[in-house]
Amino acid sequence: MKHMGRGPAFRRRELLKLAGTAAAAPLLPKFARAQRRPEARCGAELCDEIPSLCDLCFWRCGIRAKVKDGRIIRIEGNPDHPRSGGRLCARGAAGRAVVDDPDRLRFPLLRVGERGEGKWKRISWDEALGLWAAKTQAAIDKHGAGSLGLFSHGLSSHFINSYVKHLGCPNRTAPSFGQCRGPRDVGFQLTFGDGPGSPARHDMANSRMIVLLGCHIGENVQTGQVREFSEAIHRGARLVVVDPRMSVAAGKADRWLPIRPGTDTALLLAWIHVLLAEGLYDREYVARHTVGIEQIRRAVARYGPAWASEVTQIPRDVIVEEARWMGELKPAVLIHCGRFTAWYGNDTQRARAMAILAALLGSWGRRGGYYLPSPVQLGPTPCPPPHAGMAESVATGKHGFTHFGVAAQEIIEASIGPEARIKQWIFCAVNPAHALPAFSKVREAMQSVEFITMLDIIPTEGALWADLILPEAAYLERYDDVLAVEDHPRPFVALRQPVVEPRGEAKGEYWIVQQLAHRMGHDDCFTHESVTGFLDARLAPLGLTCAELARKGVHSLDEQKPFIGADEAFSFKTPSGKIELFSSTLQACSYDPAPTFEAVEQPREGWFRLVAGRSPYHSFARTQNVQRLAERDPENLLWVNDETAAAKGLSSGDWVFLQNDAGFRTGPIRVLATPGIRTDVVYMVHGYGSRSPALERAFARGVSDNMLASRFAVDPPTGATGFRVNFVQLVTEEGREIPGESETCRRQRAPWSPPREGGAPASAPAPEVKPTPAAPKDEGGGFFKVKDDQSC
Repeated sequence: MKHMGRGPAFRRRELLKLAGTAAAAPLLPKFARAQRRPEARCGAELCDEIPSLCDLCFWRCGIRAKVKDGRIIRIEGNPDHPRSGGRLCARGAAGRAVVDDPDRLRFPLLRVGERGEGKWKRISWDEALGLWAAKTQAAIDKHGAGSLGLFSHGLSSHFINSYVKHLGCPNRTAPSFGQCRGPRDVGFQLTFGDGPGSPARHDMANSRMIVLLGCHIGENVQTGQVREFSEAIHRGARLVVVDPRMSVAAGKADRWLPIRPGTDTALLLAWIHVLLAEGLYDREYVARHTVGIEQIRRAVARYGPAWASEVTQIPRDVIVEEARWMGELKPAVLIHCGRFTAWYGNDTQRARAMAILAALLGSWGRRGGYYLPSPVQLGPTPCPPPHAGMAESVATGKHGFTHFGVAAQEIIEASIGPEARIKQWIFCAVNPAHALPAFSKVREAMQSVEFITMLDIIPTEGALWADLILPEAAYLERYDDVLAVEDHPRPFVALRQPVVEPRGEAKGEYWIVQQLAHRMGHDDCFTHESVTGFLDARLAPLGLTCAELARKGVHSLDEQKPFIGADEAFSFKTPSGKIELFSSTLQACSYDPAPTFEAVEQPREGWFRLVAGRSPYHSFARTQNVQRLAERDPENLLWVNDETAAAKGLSSGDWVFLQNDAGFRTGPIRVLATPGIRTDVVYMVHGYGSRSPALERAFARGVSDNMLASRFAVDPPTGATGFRVNFVQLVTEEGREIPGESETCRRQRAPWSPPREGGAPASAPAPEVKPTPAAPKDEGGGFFKVKDDQSC
């Protein structure tokens, strides 16, 4: 097909033409500079080697930066880091380009044009902070603390979150919860009393069987997890991958199950049905540690494998066989919880089904399944609780298990129109065009609010709408809060510290928010003059100082008990003190206490479900402007089933446009015709298609799946928004549908029957179980835990 081009060239905005001399920045503290050692070399010369933490994904691997004359020569993995063990992915190795990105924000900027135009003027920090403080105080005085809305992400946002909470504002949201892992965390916490951790506490090193549901190990490149996954496969652990697309992990699986999208819960319930009907579950573990087994048995009676086969399009005998494998290899069966789990709007119940399946196999707190968290006690946060309590939230009360503030869409809706309750927005490391639901509605809200402040490193689409832009120091130029890693067999603390001076007038977030707080008269916040003084206070309960932690970048704490003892009467942090297969907490809040299957809309003829994922070379939109990574993976491709492509006259490399059911059209994007995807689905990598002309390398490269997501489904307990309910057509540049449909596609669109009461599992022969050798000691885990809160 004809190459459609990228559209007219855009000149770079005022932002990139700003000139000026950088203000003098304070020297790095002496203890942040490692000693020169014989092995610390940059080629033939000696250099400084400074440990820190990567920030290009949530794994936060340990790094060592080799620095000479204030310039980063190379970034390597830190072998002292307990989780990453000296390994680093392509993103981490390319991190120095973040510091020297020619498009990055270097000075405070004030909007001078219309919102969305991207016109600013440079101002001083004193003027910027004075304006921010005055606007914030005026909004609070006139409308109350609830008139603020904060969108934040990452470790650096701890400081702004602490201060906004101190102001009494409850209207905070984080895409990492509401658009990613919130349903997973809540589903597991309701069941076990603890979430699975971040990264999750998977004991993959000891697993005899691993089940992945839509989890793309190898494409998300979390170094410790990939290592353990590879070792488990090498040892002979059985791998089952449930995914409509043949991912990297599916290519290594003993069995790939190309499930009909939206039916994962049906498969999970059928597996639970078989385990219970055939007595394959861990009876002793269930009797000792759980409540609700009989209620669950009754709840899943109608979800037999024959019905699930019709729904999922996975053969009935395959469903039964894999359930029997689980029963044979328990408890060392890892039902991998995944991370991105906000899919279809019924996501907490799907997570609950995963958790219940893990509990029946006896794998929670057992080798080869999940290990237990190890609490770490730190000193106080930078701000005390609000003196006058919290203001009224804009939350509707529909989502009683939103652990992190308020659902994003509730903040967005409360910001639109003359009666809007929210008057000001703050973005901290959040790109609204790629992270928030229904960008057309987000754009309407950004036009409506009175003032928008953005703290970031690069001028994303959010910058085009911001009134005030504050340049944050890059992760290699700043301190962040102490990272307390509780989700590891042996807990540890780690430090992100500067390895070079900030470029231009960029500042660390501690200083930025401290200045705001003090200008607003909140001298009881950020009482330590420097961030290192604050970090000393945070580390004091552990008997550490910032200087001591800075030497190696990590410090391991006393080993705690990662597994439940064989005869231990373990107490779980649930109302009953047991694993709650049947959730009285959900029941009290008028939600289903046992998971049920809820059908989702299927694509009609000529339409395809849009599914997005990750590239090993990018962290969504955050790294699209990094030169080395952009050169390696410059644009995303559209995966189309090869039969479907042939029916439409398409081949790999052809260009097409995509149009959603709201009439929005975007493109072009190259086709990848492959048998490794179902005929009713198309797939692309998330994070491409930047619309910020201020990002020269990222601008207009590839297609944004988020721009095609005109609608979303809300998960009732958490308020998380699922984007996998959007459908697209393949069209020409003029919007004409490219016709053609394969016979396989027609079959895969077939409807199914409702579940029937009763029903016995199929009687397929039991599989021959291969022996699994003893596993090495686990070295993986996770490290961010949401607050326990099970109130409605």
